[in-house]
Amino acid sequence: MKHAPSRSVLGLPALAVLILLAACGGRIGQDEILLPSRAAQAEDWSRFLPALYPGLSACLATPPAQPAYATEVTPQNRGMLLVRMTGTNGAHYECSVGTGGNPAPQLTPTDAQPPRGPLFTPATMAEPFLRCGTPDPVLTRTGKLLGWLTYLKADCPPAEAPAVQESWRAAGNEPFWSLQIRPDGLLFDRLGELPLAYPAQAPVQDGNQRRWVVDATDGEARDRLEIVISDGPCGDSMADRRYDYRAEVIFHGQSLRGCAEKDVPIPR
Repeated sequence: MKHAPSRSVLGLPALAVLILLAACGGRIGQDEILLPSRAAQAEDWSRFLPALYPGLSACLATPPAQPAYATEVTPQNRGMLLVRMTGTNGAHYECSVGTGGNPAPQLTPTDAQPPRGPLFTPATMAEPFLRCGTPDPVLTRTGKLLGWLTYLKADCPPAEAPAVQESWRAAGNEPFWSLQIRPDGLLFDRLGELPLAYPAQAPVQDGNQRRWVVDATDGEARDRLEIVISDGPCGDSMADRRYDYRAEVIFHGQSLRGCAEKDVPIPR
Protein backbone atom coordinates (compact mmCIF):
# COMPACT_ATOMS: atom_id res chain seq x y z
CA MET A 1 0.00 0.00 0.00
CA LYS A 2 1.37 3.43 -0.92
CA HIS A 3 1.65 6.13 1.72
CA ALA A 4 1.34 9.87 1.24
CA PRO A 5 4.81 11.45 0.90
CA SER A 6 3.98 14.01 3.60
CA ARG A 7 3.99 11.36 6.33
CA SER A 8 7.12 11.12 8.44
CA VAL A 9 7.73 9.18 11.61
CA LEU A 10 8.65 10.91 14.86
CA GLY A 11 11.60 9.77 16.91
CA LEU A 12 11.03 9.22 20.62
CA PRO A 13 12.60 12.55 21.77
CA ALA A 14 10.35 14.52 19.40
CA LEU A 15 7.36 12.48 20.53
CA ALA A 16 8.13 13.37 24.15
CA VAL A 17 7.95 17.08 23.23
CA LEU A 18 4.62 16.48 21.48
CA ILE A 19 3.24 14.78 24.59
CA LEU A 20 4.30 17.66 26.84
CA LEU A 21 2.55 20.13 24.53
CA ALA A 22 -0.60 18.04 24.59
CA ALA A 23 -0.51 17.95 28.38
CA CYS A 24 -0.15 21.73 28.51
CA GLY A 25 -3.23 21.97 26.31
CA GLY A 26 -5.37 20.53 29.11
CA ARG A 27 -5.68 16.97 27.87
CA ILE A 28 -7.45 15.00 30.62
CA GLY A 29 -6.88 11.37 31.46
CA GLN A 30 -3.17 10.74 30.83
CA ASP A 31 -2.34 10.66 34.52
CA GLU A 32 -5.12 8.14 35.13
CA ILE A 33 -3.51 5.40 33.01
CA LEU A 34 -1.08 3.06 34.75
CA LEU A 35 1.61 1.69 32.45
CA PRO A 36 2.78 -1.90 32.95
CA SER A 37 6.43 -1.97 34.05
CA ARG A 38 7.54 -3.37 30.70
CA ALA A 39 5.87 -0.50 28.82
CA ALA A 40 7.36 2.13 31.13
CA GLN A 41 10.85 0.89 30.22
CA ALA A 42 10.18 0.21 26.54
CA GLU A 43 11.90 2.01 23.68
CA ASP A 44 8.80 2.01 21.50
CA TRP A 45 5.42 3.73 21.24
CA SER A 46 3.94 1.87 24.23
CA ARG A 47 6.01 4.05 26.54
CA PHE A 48 3.73 6.93 25.55
CA LEU A 49 0.43 5.03 25.62
CA PRO A 50 -1.28 7.44 28.08
CA ALA A 51 -0.82 10.34 25.64
CA LEU A 52 -1.63 8.27 22.55
CA TYR A 53 -4.60 6.43 24.04
CA PRO A 54 -7.34 8.90 22.88
CA GLY A 55 -6.27 8.59 19.23
CA LEU A 56 -5.63 4.86 19.47
CA SER A 57 -9.01 4.12 21.03
CA ALA A 58 -10.74 6.34 18.44
CA CYS A 59 -9.16 4.28 15.64
CA LEU A 60 -10.07 0.96 17.25
CA ALA A 61 -13.71 2.07 17.45
CA THR A 62 -13.83 2.91 13.71
CA PRO A 63 -13.59 -0.40 11.76
CA PRO A 64 -16.97 -1.84 10.65
CA ALA A 65 -15.99 -5.21 12.20
CA GLN A 66 -15.99 -4.59 15.94
CA PRO A 67 -14.04 -4.95 18.09
CA ALA A 68 -10.57 -4.49 16.57
CA TYR A 69 -7.03 -4.70 17.91
CA ALA A 70 -3.88 -2.77 16.93
CA THR A 71 -0.93 -4.61 15.38
CA GLU A 72 1.31 -1.55 14.89
CA VAL A 73 1.21 2.04 16.16
CA THR A 74 3.42 4.76 14.64
CA PRO A 75 3.51 8.36 15.99
CA GLN A 76 3.97 10.92 13.21
CA ASN A 77 4.58 14.63 12.70
CA ARG A 78 2.00 17.32 13.43
CA GLY A 79 0.36 15.39 16.24
CA MET A 80 -0.82 12.53 14.04
CA LEU A 81 -0.88 8.80 14.67
CA LEU A 82 -0.88 5.87 12.22
CA VAL A 83 -2.50 2.66 13.49
CA ARG A 84 -2.57 -0.68 11.72
CA MET A 85 -5.34 -2.92 13.05
CA THR A 86 -7.38 -6.02 12.44
CA GLY A 87 -11.13 -6.41 12.93
CA THR A 88 -12.97 -9.46 14.26
CA ASN A 89 -13.72 -10.54 10.69
CA GLY A 90 -9.99 -10.70 9.91
CA ALA A 91 -10.06 -7.58 7.73
CA HIS A 92 -7.04 -5.26 7.98
CA TYR A 93 -7.12 -1.48 8.15
CA GLU A 94 -4.83 1.50 8.41
CA CYS A 95 -6.09 4.45 10.44
CA SER A 96 -4.75 8.01 10.50
CA VAL A 97 -5.85 10.10 13.49
CA GLY A 98 -4.71 12.89 15.77
CA THR A 99 -3.05 11.67 18.97
CA GLY A 100 -5.89 13.25 20.92
CA GLY A 101 -8.59 11.83 18.61
CA ASN A 102 -8.84 15.01 16.53
CA PRO A 103 -8.61 15.18 13.50
CA ALA A 104 -11.08 12.30 13.38
CA PRO A 105 -9.93 8.84 12.24
CA GLN A 106 -9.53 8.24 8.51
CA LEU A 107 -9.81 4.54 7.71
CA THR A 108 -8.28 2.74 4.71
CA PRO A 109 -8.51 -1.03 3.99
CA THR A 110 -5.09 -2.59 3.56
CA ASP A 111 -3.39 -5.94 3.05
CA ALA A 112 -2.26 -8.18 5.88
CA GLN A 113 1.25 -7.54 7.18
CA PRO A 114 3.24 -9.32 9.89
CA PRO A 115 2.61 -7.55 13.22
CA ARG A 116 5.57 -5.58 14.53
CA GLY A 117 4.13 -5.02 17.98
CA PRO A 118 3.64 -4.37 20.67
CA LEU A 119 0.01 -5.22 20.02
CA PHE A 120 -2.78 -3.41 21.84
CA THR A 121 -6.00 -5.32 22.49
CA PRO A 122 -8.88 -3.28 23.98
CA ALA A 123 -10.89 -4.57 26.93
CA THR A 124 -13.88 -5.01 24.61
CA MET A 125 -12.07 -8.13 23.33
CA ALA A 126 -11.02 -11.25 25.19
CA GLU A 127 -7.57 -11.22 26.73
CA PRO A 128 -5.24 -12.32 23.91
CA PHE A 129 -3.06 -15.39 24.07
CA LEU A 130 -0.17 -15.92 21.68
CA ARG A 131 2.53 -18.55 21.68
CA CYS A 132 5.02 -15.79 20.96
CA GLY A 133 3.98 -13.15 23.47
CA THR A 134 2.51 -12.46 26.92
CA PRO A 135 -0.15 -9.76 27.46
CA ASP A 136 0.35 -7.08 30.12
CA PRO A 137 -2.91 -5.54 31.45
CA VAL A 138 -3.31 -1.77 31.17
CA LEU A 139 -5.38 -0.36 34.05
CA THR A 140 -6.53 3.02 35.28
CA ARG A 141 -5.74 4.19 38.79
CA THR A 142 -9.26 3.15 39.81
CA GLY A 143 -8.62 -0.41 38.56
CA LYS A 144 -10.63 -0.25 35.33
CA LEU A 145 -9.20 -2.48 32.62
CA LEU A 146 -8.44 -0.63 29.35
CA GLY A 147 -6.82 -3.50 27.47
CA TRP A 148 -3.55 -5.39 27.07
CA LEU A 149 -0.13 -4.66 25.58
CA THR A 150 1.48 -7.76 24.07
CA TYR A 151 5.19 -7.79 23.27
CA LEU A 152 6.16 -10.35 20.64
CA LYS A 153 9.15 -12.67 20.97
CA ALA A 154 11.71 -12.62 18.18
CA ASP A 155 11.95 -16.42 17.95
CA CYS A 156 8.87 -18.60 18.13
CA PRO A 157 9.20 -22.41 18.20
CA PRO A 158 6.70 -24.61 16.31
CA ALA A 159 3.46 -25.28 18.16
CA GLU A 160 2.96 -28.65 19.80
CA ALA A 161 -0.25 -30.64 19.69
CA PRO A 162 -2.76 -29.08 22.06
CA ALA A 163 -3.66 -30.87 25.29
CA VAL A 164 -6.80 -28.76 25.79
CA GLN A 165 -9.42 -28.41 23.07
CA GLU A 166 -11.01 -25.17 24.33
CA SER A 167 -9.32 -22.01 25.53
CA TRP A 168 -10.82 -19.76 28.19
CA ARG A 169 -10.20 -16.44 29.80
CA ALA A 170 -11.61 -15.55 33.23
CA ALA A 171 -11.15 -12.51 35.46
CA GLY A 172 -12.56 -10.87 38.57
CA ASN A 173 -12.18 -7.75 40.67
CA GLU A 174 -11.70 -6.81 44.32
CA PRO A 175 -9.06 -8.16 44.32
CA PHE A 176 -8.20 -8.16 40.62
CA TRP A 177 -7.24 -11.57 39.22
CA SER A 178 -7.13 -13.18 35.80
CA LEU A 179 -6.85 -16.71 34.47
CA GLN A 180 -5.89 -18.00 31.03
CA ILE A 181 -6.62 -21.61 30.06
CA ARG A 182 -4.71 -22.31 26.87
CA PRO A 183 -3.54 -25.27 24.78
CA ASP A 184 -0.02 -24.91 26.20
CA GLY A 185 -0.98 -24.47 29.87
CA LEU A 186 -2.79 -22.32 32.43
CA LEU A 187 -1.67 -18.95 33.78
CA PHE A 188 -3.09 -17.47 36.99
CA ASP A 189 -2.31 -13.82 37.69
CA ARG A 190 -3.08 -11.61 40.69
CA LEU A 191 -2.48 -7.88 40.90
CA GLY A 192 0.86 -7.21 42.58
CA GLU A 193 1.93 -10.89 42.56
CA LEU A 194 4.03 -13.01 40.21
CA PRO A 195 1.93 -15.06 37.76
CA LEU A 196 1.73 -18.82 38.44
CA ALA A 197 1.98 -21.30 35.56
CA TYR A 198 0.11 -24.60 35.51
CA PRO A 199 0.33 -27.54 33.08
CA ALA A 200 -2.34 -27.98 30.42
CA GLN A 201 -5.24 -30.15 31.50
CA ALA A 202 -8.63 -31.01 30.04
CA PRO A 203 -11.62 -30.15 32.26
CA VAL A 204 -14.10 -32.55 33.81
CA GLN A 205 -17.55 -31.80 32.39
CA ASP A 206 -20.40 -31.89 34.92
CA GLY A 207 -23.67 -30.70 33.39
CA ASN A 208 -23.25 -27.02 32.63
CA GLN A 209 -19.98 -26.82 34.60
CA ARG A 210 -16.34 -27.43 33.65
CA ARG A 211 -13.91 -28.24 36.47
CA TRP A 212 -10.12 -28.19 36.74
CA VAL A 213 -7.87 -29.09 39.68
CA VAL A 214 -4.21 -28.38 38.89
CA ASP A 215 -0.93 -27.93 40.73
CA ALA A 216 1.51 -25.15 39.84
CA THR A 217 4.42 -26.11 37.60
CA ASP A 218 7.04 -24.42 39.79
CA GLY A 219 4.97 -23.66 42.88
CA GLU A 220 4.22 -25.36 46.17
CA ALA A 221 1.48 -27.86 47.00
CA ARG A 222 -0.56 -25.08 48.57
CA ASP A 223 -0.64 -23.31 45.19
CA ARG A 224 -3.18 -25.85 43.92
CA LEU A 225 -5.84 -24.19 41.81
CA GLU A 226 -9.47 -25.29 41.66
CA ILE A 227 -11.47 -23.79 38.79
CA VAL A 228 -15.17 -23.97 37.93
CA ILE A 229 -16.61 -22.31 34.83
CA SER A 230 -20.41 -22.43 34.62
CA ASP A 231 -22.96 -21.44 32.00
CA GLY A 232 -24.86 -18.30 32.94
CA PRO A 233 -24.85 -14.52 32.44
CA CYS A 234 -22.19 -12.52 34.27
CA GLY A 235 -21.45 -8.79 34.44
CA ASP A 236 -18.09 -7.04 34.84
CA SER A 237 -18.72 -3.61 36.35
CA MET A 238 -15.13 -2.44 35.84
CA ALA A 239 -15.06 -3.14 32.09
CA ASP A 240 -18.84 -2.55 31.59
CA ARG A 241 -19.21 -5.87 29.75
CA ARG A 242 -21.56 -8.85 29.81
CA TYR A 243 -20.37 -12.45 29.59
CA ASP A 244 -22.06 -15.80 28.98
CA TYR A 245 -20.14 -17.69 31.66
CA ARG A 246 -19.38 -17.38 35.39
CA ALA A 247 -16.04 -18.36 36.95
CA GLU A 248 -14.92 -19.36 40.42
CA VAL A 249 -11.30 -19.95 41.41
CA ILE A 250 -10.29 -21.38 44.79
CA PHE A 251 -6.73 -20.48 45.72
CA HIS A 252 -5.13 -20.70 49.18
CA GLY A 253 -8.58 -21.40 50.59
CA GLN A 254 -10.01 -18.17 49.16
CA SER A 255 -12.91 -18.19 46.71
CA LEU A 256 -12.43 -15.70 43.85
CA ARG A 257 -15.44 -15.05 41.64
CA GLY A 258 -15.63 -13.42 38.24
CA CYS A 259 -16.71 -13.81 34.62
CA ALA A 260 -15.39 -16.03 31.83
CA GLU A 261 -15.49 -16.36 28.07
CA LYS A 262 -14.17 -18.69 25.43
CA ASP A 263 -10.93 -17.30 24.11
CA VAL A 264 -10.18 -16.93 20.40
CA PRO A 265 -6.44 -16.61 19.73
CA ILE A 266 -4.98 -13.72 17.74
CA PRO A 267 -3.11 -15.30 14.78
CA ARG A 268 0.66 -15.26 15.05
